[in-house]
Amino acid sequence: MAAAKKTTSAAEARTKQFPAQEGEPAVEVDERSADGADGTRYVKEFVVLKASWPSRDEDDAHKANAAAVANEAIQRGLHPRGEARFDGAEDHPDGLSLTLKYSVDTVPSSIDEQPQDTTTPRDVIEAAGGDTSSAGKG
Repeated sequence: MAAAKKTTSAAEARTKQFPAQEGEPAVEVDERSADGADGTRYVKEFVVLKASWPSRDEDDAHKANAAAVANEAIQRGLHPRGEARFDGAEDHPDGLSLTLKYSVDTVPSSIDEQPQDTTTPRDVIEAAGGDTSSAGKG
């Protein structure tokens, strides 16, 4: 595959459907991220009620959210690499909730030359010791 052509500016790259193909992968990740991005790290925020967080074991809750981050990134045309990390919690402006922030390294699918290295939600669940053998059955 030929090297990606570099555009003259990130602003110009934002006008393209696939900025990563123009040499601006961080622009593409940002454009595809509803909650922002940090370079090529896809960011996802969850808003939960303070009174219900965590509703179960906190480690289990973080694993479930990490799987959801991988799923959403894939749905947005980004290929996660590795597991999402928990970047912290902040009080939500409503005063009753928390905003939980997660991020994961990604490669835009439009330039991914190793898609087999994509971390899927199943990978996250299995790494946490979860059983996916009955997924989709029933």
